[in-house]
Amino acid sequence: MIKRILPSSLIGKICIIMVLGLVFELLIALQIFSNERAQMLNLATSNSTLERVAALVNVIDRTPVELHDEILAASQSSGLTLSLDNTAVMTGNQQADLSAQLTQSFSEPLPHQVKIQSVISQHHNEQQAGMSKMMRHMNMSMEHMPMMQQPMVEYKTQLIGSVKLSNNYWLNFSSAINQQALRWSWSAIAGLILVALFTLSTMYWVVKRSLLPVKKLAVAAQKLGQERDFTPLELSGPEEILPTIAAFNQMQTQLSQFVDDRTKMLAAISHDLRTPITSMRLRLEFIEHNEDQKQLLKTLTNMELMIEATMNFARDDAQQEPSQTVELTSLLQTITDDYQDRGDVIHFIAANKVICRLSPIAFRRVIENLLNNSLCYGQQSENTSRPSPIELNCFNDEQHTVVQVCDRGTGIDESALEDVFKPFVRLEKARDTSSSSVGLGLSISRSIIQAHGGSLVLRNRSEGGLCAEIRLPQYHRPQP
Repeated sequence: MIKRILPSSLIGKICIIMVLGLVFELLIALQIFSNERAQMLNLATSNSTLERVAALVNVIDRTPVELHDEILAASQSSGLTLSLDNTAVMTGNQQADLSAQLTQSFSEPLPHQVKIQSVISQHHNEQQAGMSKMMRHMNMSMEHMPMMQQPMVEYKTQLIGSVKLSNNYWLNFSSAINQQALRWSWSAIAGLILVALFTLSTMYWVVKRSLLPVKKLAVAAQKLGQERDFTPLELSGPEEILPTIAAFNQMQTQLSQFVDDRTKMLAAISHDLRTPITSMRLRLEFIEHNEDQKQLLKTLTNMELMIEATMNFARDDAQQEPSQTVELTSLLQTITDDYQDRGDVIHFIAANKVICRLSPIAFRRVIENLLNNSLCYGQQSENTSRPSPIELNCFNDEQHTVVQVCDRGTGIDESALEDVFKPFVRLEKARDTSSSSVGLGLSISRSIIQAHGGSLVLRNRSEGGLCAEIRLPQYHRPQP
């Protein structure tokens, strides 16, 4: 299940890891920042409440009793509830530090008694159940205030306290924080999302750029297999990838040297064999003309053909034709027209326009070799004396470009389908030494197709005959 969800590409997996890490980090940072923000807001609200209560106590102690109600009404706000009662709401002093801070704020050293309790994480409406009758009266008076009649606003009770005045009355107060102040605004959330998107985009760009040498390495490996392009790659990129690029360049150099040495050795051997063959032919000319001399001369002629074919193969291998983008259907149509002009019956079928990257001359040599084999050995069927047509098909499947050369002959024994690709191997129908064939055609054809990164196989058809199938990598237009 996890493998289906995770992307298959390396950059996709790295991006998933980065996204998960960034989201986890943002959640932790938001939690820490929210806690710090709530603490700072609570501290600021507590200091503000204590300052307002101290100022109110100083004013009430200096004003007549008949003005106290008006002063309390004017001093109350949405976050501060005040009342003058005969008894204190608080029975104990749970915040001695806050009580001491409030006592120090009085202008005169009066014998005030201060009792303060700090309430954490309890909503204003939830605190009412545990309050005394006077405290509920304070909350009810606060709820009737115009600023407190908004049903969507929630307040979180923070401080509850009582201060004994000089006239033996108690000033009971309750402060609360608007819950909206503790919540994140949409603008802040949008800002965080924009920062996260910018960070992810930057990380994606950096990772993609870091993996660019890997993509170049894959393209170079593909060219090495299809076009024998031994151009070394530039040693640039992350330090972890540089050893791989260096090893790839070294491998290219060794492969290039190996191919050159093999080709030169094959050409040298083929060239050196001409001297003894020429000497043997001269000696046979002075021998009495009989059947043995005739057969020996024919054998030498066959050997010369084999050496000539080997040298041509070595020469073509040494002088590799560069690959280019070719419209394969047009190339195959041209080859078909040339054969039809000579009177051969070939049916060319192409599903649509097929583009491929290959060496045109070398690929034409492969197609002509397969067509010649079909015309020579596969046209005559066992059930009729009339030549059967040769079928040349070209189409794209899911991953490859496919070219088929099919006939309706007798086919080849299943055990010999791979043997015919070996050099100098000929079947019984081709054993005649008077023929120009020396058994290198299919071997050279498969070598050319493999140099293009493809494959060449033979298979017998169920309806009779043989089919030679070429599979080449599909052409993908390079992105700018």
